Amino acid sequence: MIETAKRYSDTEKLATKLEIEQMQHWLRTGKDPDEVFRLFGLTNWDTVFRSADFATWVKYVDNLNSKYPEELRWMYTTLSKHYNDKALFKMTNEAKGVEKYKTIAIKLEDEWLQAGLEKRKLPYKALLDLGLGKSRNTLVEQLIDEKSLASIWVKYMHAFNRRYPDEKTTMIKSFTNSFGDVHVTMMLDTAKIDAGTRNLASKLEIAQLKMWLDSGKSTDDVFKLLTLDREEISFQNKVLLNTWVSYMNAFIKENPNKKDMLFSALESRFKDRQLNEILNVAKKFPSMESIATKIQTVNIPPLFARNESPSRVFTLLGLNDEGDHILSSPLFQTWMKYVEDFNKRNPKKQESWFEPLRIEYEYGGIKIVEMALQNPSTVQIGKKVEREWLNFWLDRERLPKDVFNFLKLNEAGEKALTDRKFNTWTKYLDLFNERFPNRKTTVIDGLRANNGDLDLLNMFNTAKNDPSTKKVASNLENALIHKWLVEKVTPALLYKRIGYVDSSGDMIERYTKKFAAAGHTT
Repeated sequence: MIETAKRYSDTEKLATKLEIEQMQHWLRTGKDPDEVFRLFGLTNWDTVFRSADFATWVKYVDNLNSKYPEELRWMYTTLSKHYNDKALFKMTNEAKGVEKYKTIAIKLEDEWLQAGLEKRKLPYKALLDLGLGKSRNTLVEQLIDEKSLASIWVKYMHAFNRRYPDEKTTMIKSFTNSFGDVHVTMMLDTAKIDAGTRNLASKLEIAQLKMWLDSGKSTDDVFKLLTLDREEISFQNKVLLNTWVSYMNAFIKENPNKKDMLFSALESRFKDRQLNEILNVAKKFPSMESIATKIQTVNIPPLFARNESPSRVFTLLGLNDEGDHILSSPLFQTWMKYVEDFNKRNPKKQESWFEPLRIEYEYGGIKIVEMALQNPSTVQIGKKVEREWLNFWLDRERLPKDVFNFLKLNEAGEKALTDRKFNTWTKYLDLFNERFPNRKTTVIDGLRANNGDLDLLNMFNTAKNDPSTKKVASNLENALIHKWLVEKVTPALLYKRIGYVDSSGDMIERYTKKFAAAGHTT
C-alpha cells in the first residue's frame, strides 16, 4: 500500500514518512527479515531484483545488521527459503549485468559462500545444489567460463579447502562424489573432443588417475569402479577400457615390481577377444609394450591352430578397435598371413581378407587408406585396400556421384581437384563406364551432380595454380562451357549466376563467343 502511495505526488511525502516510521519500528523490535520479506510478497524470482520493495528489504537487512552486529542476518538465509541455489544464481548473474543491482548480487554470492562454509557444506554437495549435476556434459566447458555457475563453485571449493584443510578436496574428487567414476570418465572424454576444453579435460584425467593411486586403489578396484567387470566376451565401452589401461600404466610406474604379476593375472583371467583388447591398448604404453606383445605372441599360435574363420579371428584379435592406423599394425599383418594360410588349408571355404575390414571400417575406410599411404612401409597395402573399395562399389553398382561423397571429396571444397582422391574417383568413373556402358557418365557430369557451377569455378581456379592439375582444370572448363551451350544458357543469365566471381570473366567471354558462333541470340 505504501509503495503504491509513493507513486502519486499528492501522497508521496506521507507514504515515504510512513515507510521510514515502519522501518524504524521494525528495527526497534528486531523484526525477522523472513517476516518482512513475506510481508513485501517478494515471491517472483524473475523480477525480484527489479522490485522497489526488494531494495527496501535489502536496506532493512543492512540496517538491522548495523543495529544488532552480534546477530548478523544474511539475505541468503531468507532467499534460500524461497528459491533454490540454481534459481538464486540465475538471478544474481543477470543482476550483475545491471550496475545498480551489481553490488547486491555480489554480496548475495558472498553470503551464499559464507553460509555454505558455516554449515561445513562439502563442495560436491554445493555442486549439486547449484544444479550442475544436471549439466555434467558441459561442466568442463563451464569451468573455463568466468561467468558460469561452475566458476562460482570453484571459488567455493577453494574457500572450503582454506577453511577446512583437514577435509581438503579437489575438483576430480568432487565430480566423482557427485557423478560416480563412470560418468566422470565419460564426461572428460567428451570434453577432450573440443579444442577449448581439451587441455583442462586432460589435466583432470591425470588427476583422476592420481586420485585412485593416492587412495590405494588396485587395478582390480578400478576395473570394478569402471564397471568393466560386468562386460563379457568384449569390452563394449572403449573409453572405460582405455582409462583402465591408463591406470594400469600409472600403477606399474608406481609399482614396477608388480608388473609381471599383474599381467600374469590378466592372462589367467581373460581369453581371446577381451585379452587382446586389453593387450592392444597396453602396447601403446612404453612401460607395458614389451610384456603385452610377448603375451600376445604366445597366445596367437593356439588361436590360429583352431582353424576358425578369418572374420572370427579378426574379431578375437580385437582388430576392429585398432583405429585409423590398422594397416600399419603388426597384428593386422599377422592376421593377413593367417587369411592366406586359412584359404590354402580350406580350399572349399575361401574367405576374403577385405570383407572384415570393410564391415568394421566402412565409415572410416578411406581414412585408413589415407593413413597407410603416408607411411612408405604401408603404401602397398593402402593401395590394395583402395582397389578393393573400388571393386566393392562397382559390384554394388554405386554411381560415380555417390562415390565422390564416399571418398569425402564433397568435403574438400575448392581443393577437390588437387586432392589425391580425385584421381581415385576418375579411375572409378572409368571403371564404371566400362562395366556399365548404358549408364555412362562424364567427369563434368559427376562434378556437377555434387557441386554448383559457382563451386566448380573455385575448384578450377585452385587447380590451375597447381602444375599437376592445371591441364585437368583447363579441360574441365571447356567441358563446362560445352554443357552451358547444350543447355542454351544465355550470356546474360550466366553473368547473373557467376559474374560476381573474379575468376569468371574469362569463361564468360569464351562462352559468349561460342554462344554467338553457334547461331544463338541473346
